[in-house]
Amino acid sequence: MLILILSVVIVALCVVIVLQRARIIITNRTSYSLKKGISKERNATADILRLSKEVIASQDKEKEFLPNFIKYTVRSMKATGGALLLCGEDKHFYGCAVSGTFPMLKEVTQQIEAQLIAHDKRHTEFIKGYKTKFTSDDLDKACGGDGYVFYEGKNPPFFPERFVLEGPRCLIAPIKYRNENYGCIIVTSKEDFDSYKITVNDGIFLLRLAEIASLCIEVIKDFKKRQDYEKQLQAAREEGMVQVSTGIIHNIGNAVTIAKLAVSGLVEKLNLKKEERPESLILDDMLPKIQEELKNSNLEKFLSTDKTGKQYLDIIKELLEHIRDNNRDASKMVSSVSDRLFHISEIIELQQRFVGELGTENMTQLAGVLESSVTIFEESFNKRGFKITTDFDRHLPEILIDASIMTQVFINMIKNAVEAMDSESNPDKKYRLQIALRSETRGTKEYALVEIKDNGPGIPEEIKGKIFEFGFTTKMKSNANARGIGLHFCLDSVNKYCGLIEVDSKVGEGATFKVLLPISRKTDSGILEPAVTA
Repeated sequence: MLILILSVVIVALCVVIVLQRARIIITNRTSYSLKKGISKERNATADILRLSKEVIASQDKEKEFLPNFIKYTVRSMKATGGALLLCGEDKHFYGCAVSGTFPMLKEVTQQIEAQLIAHDKRHTEFIKGYKTKFTSDDLDKACGGDGYVFYEGKNPPFFPERFVLEGPRCLIAPIKYRNENYGCIIVTSKEDFDSYKITVNDGIFLLRLAEIASLCIEVIKDFKKRQDYEKQLQAAREEGMVQVSTGIIHNIGNAVTIAKLAVSGLVEKLNLKKEERPESLILDDMLPKIQEELKNSNLEKFLSTDKTGKQYLDIIKELLEHIRDNNRDASKMVSSVSDRLFHISEIIELQQRFVGELGTENMTQLAGVLESSVTIFEESFNKRGFKITTDFDRHLPEILIDASIMTQVFINMIKNAVEAMDSESNPDKKYRLQIALRSETRGTKEYALVEIKDNGPGIPEEIKGKIFEFGFTTKMKSNANARGIGLHFCLDSVNKYCGLIEVDSKVGEGATFKVLLPISRKTDSGILEPAVTA
């Protein structure tokens, strides 16, 4: 009896030991499987991020990333083939890229099917842009709560009937972009004994790949947007430089034209024939006759009774007055030429300073920047007959800015005001532009305030909040320069110095733009600190 009890105990102990050992083995296997899955996902993440990094450095970006991504997916999942489809605006999926031996998504003859399935590059070219019967709603419905769908031994309802012959096992997962279906990945495998057979469990890994792809696409798109933004902003800067250069050239041309006219008039006045000059008549004809009559003691009689002599004094007076008037006119012309030459010299000096200061920040008196902007745009005012008045407080402290960039900012704003007034084209209206510079305190901060005010058509209330948006423009699309960057560039440049731009306008009464740039004052220690109010 005792032996029987001991036997039972020993058997029970053996069973417990076996079960415990089995539990340990199962736990280890599960742990290993999880670690392997995590490692696989980490490796895939690293590979795809590396791929997206290379793509970001390329020109085509998305176009290069997607075909490479589907190739990587097929290779990493050991699938027979795979395809990447993109979702269109009509919510249908369109062909993008194929990798490996992938079934046809389009009904074709068996001969064409065999040729395309054997060459994934040709297959990609054939399928690219093809509109499938497969929609975004079909995908969402098929995936349900799992996030992916697996078909084994049956044909997906939205693909051709022959699809299942080449892809008896099929996994599909969506690629999201900002919570919308951007595209989808499809991977397939065959039932061949020497091929890896994908299962429903591979869906998790495919879903992770799709999620990584989604993140990469978002980064690529955002990076491209940023690049495009930078390019257009740079174009705005360059356009501003062109405007400055054009304004300088126009002013130089205008000054040269006026100088040429003045010189031509001066030459015309001074380059008379000898017999046409008043002084020649006096010196060569009249004075010798007077001297002759004086020598003969007959001068008084000649001047008082002689028919010709009686006119001598009046003629001499008239000729001398004519000489005096000519000299006065010539003096004015010489002065005008001198002024024009000085103006040309001033403009050239301004241009040299503008080029020399590009990209350089210095302590700058804002009144000088505004004067330069007005001088550069002076030709536009003269040509249109607009009146411009300025009122600058020249006692404001200097501020740290890139004077060339701020010159572009003010030229943009002045140009916009002039174009607005020009567009209204009311012949009975006297257009004017007022530019003022003064200080203004808001809260504890002191600002240099530049106010640019016109009496043009004004800005409608519904677009007032949009005028500084990147790409927004009210100009005709036929205008090649109407890119909607000018005011955005102004705002971007002013924001760089922690400044503000405000606009106040009423339709029919004009618009007022205010640019506020912070003023910093020196402390006793010589350190610049933002000005504060008591």
